[in-house]
Amino acid sequence: MAYESSTEWVSRLEQEGELLRIREPAKTELEIAAAADLESKSAGGGKALLFEKPVGPNGEESGFPVLINGYGSARRMALALGRENVEEIGNEVGALVKAKPPAGLGEAWDLLKKGLELRHARPVSVGRGACQEVVKRAGEGGGGLGEIPVLKTWPKDGGPFLTLPQVITEDPETKERNVGMYRMQVLGPWEAALHWQLHKVGARHGKKYREMGRPMPVAVALGGDPANAFAATAPLPDGIDEYMFAGFLRR
Repeated sequence: MAYESSTEWVSRLEQEGELLRIREPAKTELEIAAAADLESKSAGGGKALLFEKPVGPNGEESGFPVLINGYGSARRMALALGRENVEEIGNEVGALVKAKPPAGLGEAWDLLKKGLELRHARPVSVGRGACQEVVKRAGEGGGGLGEIPVLKTWPKDGGPFLTLPQVITEDPETKERNVGMYRMQVLGPWEAALHWQLHKVGARHGKKYREMGRPMPVAVALGGDPANAFAATAPLPDGIDEYMFAGFLRR
């Protein structure tokens, strides 16, 4: 099944007995991560943890809950991706990784059609989405990224990091889209730094924009269907669109 939102995914985890709700306040700086570290090392990967009252460094309670260890077991990964077991997914990804990298989206589509079920995989533009119902801009008030309960995971980390973001960029020449997952360090209410290695597609896009002397537009999506997050991490050949792959996973 596909999940319309993170809320639906949390509901499924609870129905399956895979979720623990933490109703007491918990700090985003080290405390939540420490609890997740202990839980993830218990038998079978433990349970997913939903912290309902995360508390930021300023001592204020966030309006957003934190789900952690949601994909911390083979069973939860299979539930997230709608399969009986994770080996099914591995076989499907393996078929793509072994394929010759396509030259473009058209070739990618032809490649995927060979022996794979893709009637519903092609991404569809929706114009505007629910994520655009509320728009907040720098200089117009509001706490920006400070409103999100971003975790500081380790004592020597440089600050709080978003560790499961879908980072969406576009090649300025070919207009080819990429969705990658890169650690995102929050530097202030309206500023963040993306950590990506030189060989990553996002870094390649960034290099092109720098050479052109143009600012690089970047979108970051948090949450949504777990298939989107998985697609952002999958070792897909160049030219295979991640959201097309997510559609393929969802059939």
